[in-house]
Amino acid sequence: MIEKQNRVVGKQAGESSWMSIDPIPKGFARKSWHYLTRATGDSRKGVPGLMLLLAVGVCVVGISLVQSQHAASAEVDATSVQRSIDRGVAYLRKTQSDRGGWEEFSGQSCGASSLCTLALLNSGVSRDDPDLTRAMRYLRNIEPSETYSVSLQTLVYCQLGAAGDLPRIRRNVQVLVREQVKDGAFAKRSGAWGYGGDRLGGDPSNTQFALLALGAAQDRGIEVDSAVFERSLKYWLSRQNPKGGWGYGGGTSASGSMTCAGIASVIIAQGRLSKGSSQITGDQIRCCGGADADDDPVQKGVDWLTDSFSVTVNPGGHLGTYFYFLYALERVGRLSGRRFIGDHDWYREGAEQLLDQQDNFQGFWAGGGWEEDRNITTAFALLFLSKGKRQVVIGQFQHGDGKSRNWQQHPDGMRQLVRHVEKAWRRDLTWQTIQGKDASVADLLQTPVLVISDSQSLQLTNEALERLKQYIDQGGTILFEADGGDGCGDASAFEKNVNEICRQWFGGTTLAKLPPTHPVWFAERKVDIGGIDAGVMGDDFWVYGVQACCRTSVFYVPRSLSCRWELSDLLMRRNEVSASVTGQLDTSVRIGQNIIAYATGRELKDKLDKRVVLDSGPSIKSDRGTVRLAYLSLDAGGEEARRALPNAAAIIGKRAFVRLAPSPEPVSFDADELKDVFVLWIHGRTEFQFTIQQREVLREYVQNDGVIIASAICGNEAFAASFREEIKRILPGSPLLKMPPEHPAFTPSFDGDDVRRVTVRKPVLGGGGQSINRRQSHPVLEYAEIDGVANVFFSPLDLSCALESSNSVQCPGYDTKTAAQIVGNLVLFALQQ
Repeated sequence: MIEKQNRVVGKQAGESSWMSIDPIPKGFARKSWHYLTRATGDSRKGVPGLMLLLAVGVCVVGISLVQSQHAASAEVDATSVQRSIDRGVAYLRKTQSDRGGWEEFSGQSCGASSLCTLALLNSGVSRDDPDLTRAMRYLRNIEPSETYSVSLQTLVYCQLGAAGDLPRIRRNVQVLVREQVKDGAFAKRSGAWGYGGDRLGGDPSNTQFALLALGAAQDRGIEVDSAVFERSLKYWLSRQNPKGGWGYGGGTSASGSMTCAGIASVIIAQGRLSKGSSQITGDQIRCCGGADADDDPVQKGVDWLTDSFSVTVNPGGHLGTYFYFLYALERVGRLSGRRFIGDHDWYREGAEQLLDQQDNFQGFWAGGGWEEDRNITTAFALLFLSKGKRQVVIGQFQHGDGKSRNWQQHPDGMRQLVRHVEKAWRRDLTWQTIQGKDASVADLLQTPVLVISDSQSLQLTNEALERLKQYIDQGGTILFEADGGDGCGDASAFEKNVNEICRQWFGGTTLAKLPPTHPVWFAERKVDIGGIDAGVMGDDFWVYGVQACCRTSVFYVPRSLSCRWELSDLLMRRNEVSASVTGQLDTSVRIGQNIIAYATGRELKDKLDKRVVLDSGPSIKSDRGTVRLAYLSLDAGGEEARRALPNAAAIIGKRAFVRLAPSPEPVSFDADELKDVFVLWIHGRTEFQFTIQQREVLREYVQNDGVIIASAICGNEAFAASFREEIKRILPGSPLLKMPPEHPAFTPSFDGDDVRRVTVRKPVLGGGGQSINRRQSHPVLEYAEIDGVANVFFSPLDLSCALESSNSVQCPGYDTKTAAQIVGNLVLFALQQ
């Protein structure tokens, strides 16, 4: 009834503002609940959906009614969102009781307290924090029986991850399994959950929280009967309306909050039942021929959400479920891997609204209408902001016309892989879909690993290919995945096409088998492809790639990994599957984890951080007022890092008051050619030796005030030894010396940056795979002086790969920003010393 009365307010199309409605007096909602329950004698009968939500305190939220759809004025970036989260956390700390909980709603033992604690945990509050310790002590003294309280308490235990809570999680799982509606008097609601205890029936709101809790419990290793998920999946599918949406009650029109609940619940249930496009038959995996993508309930739900999208109201819903809706919207975006719903960047738009609505003084969120508990609305807002900004580790590239699903034959594969990465890294992470048609290079860089799948030749425009090439040049990694075999047909056309693309991108170089020494076999978890794991994926399986000097930016697999990732939930629970299937699933997950670990070094960017595209641009004409830089033509393995110098010039030029003109081509050992070069860049990764004539040219160059900056690519010791020996011969009276930590080139004294303390990275291979050791140090540099002037600088640690690619974690050295700062300081110091 209330939903129907207020639906006019939720109408979106063409409207830019909302009518003003007097807020409902404080306390009215709770009094109305007591009145209705007394009048009916049953908390179920005749009570509108909103009042049922009000009873548990979890779904009673409000919305500020006087809003413009485009009125958000807050600047949204990672820093402003974190500041908002911190203020919201501070508010919940202030409203926490001395006992450790928060004020509860009638009929609930710990629902509100669990929700607030869950918000604190997701917002980054340490498990050792005194306020969180008090909250956990409070919750552990309660054994709830109500569905909301049981579910939210379970989510808290699972998020915290304390081993001592495992018996409590098991107890709560038993309660939820027992309380699920089975066949009988409420057969039409079979698979649902009601409020728990003696309050029978079932509704979608309770059901979505129960499924969230059971899924989280299973991730913690608690066994849950698959029949529970099977019944619940049938419940949700039976309630989806023809247009794809879900409503609260039978026959009610769809709303945003319930549609989001339906989408997320279907994803969770299908994932626990391995009911995607991939199937297991005996000891065989069949990657195609499973669920029909054309009748995908998740996609139908997202289509409804796209048509009705809003972050200013709960579309089609009543006024009291705005923050509840945003939390559900976050869940859909994260579980489905969508950065965009339609044309809407759901997280950025929602964050804009929340930052604009937050109380400037106390840090809470409040609204009008049915809202009356600021702890609840603040907790929901914090969950949206904190969970929605989880760092992205992998993404799927959507190519084609949008009608075919060839680009994503296994839609749950990414989510399942990320679950394994989260467990291994003990971090909350996410994945997302990249819409290739409109994605810029900066959009592509939102994800460090991009999976491109198909069985046919890719129909990519030249512009799209160029953007993808820029993406890998800027540090991105592409995994081309053939959907061939295993019931998916022939993918030879795809493999041929990928080889053609690589030939175009890498100057004629094509795919090659990556050796067993490549980190793809051990960066995170060891895959003994030549030993115990040989043949597990089939005799024709291997991982191929294009090896550049700094890193492998393109991988190719001839059989689908995401097909097996989609089934990999089986590895997290006790299921009787053959050793052959288990081996394939485990090997596929390991390779996926290794590619992610190799591509990122576990260094991830915040979701809202702007991606900096290293645009070296056209070469600046070398005229008066410019400083010319060039790299030396040297056959020492440095040809593939030719972007290092122009990238360095572009970065330095934006920070320093000096125009740098990088030469587009290498210079030779020619005195006339070197005459106008102020900085000569020398790098490589193999040993080398100059001729007597070449030494004489370089000696004359530095004696005439030319500056040499040299770097051993990937810290190559053979190159470093050769360079030191050659400088000893070129400048016999000026040996290379270690630059002391207090050297003025490390300070801002010459208009540069303070780089006296930087992070030095070193890849280390251990029993758990490859890891990155980090230590704080001054830059590791050597220099040589002629007549008291430093003209030669040498870095035995890598600078070139860091400048060539913003995500080179294979080499000991620095990140891109630090490498550019070091080089910039050296140039400025050399100019002014």
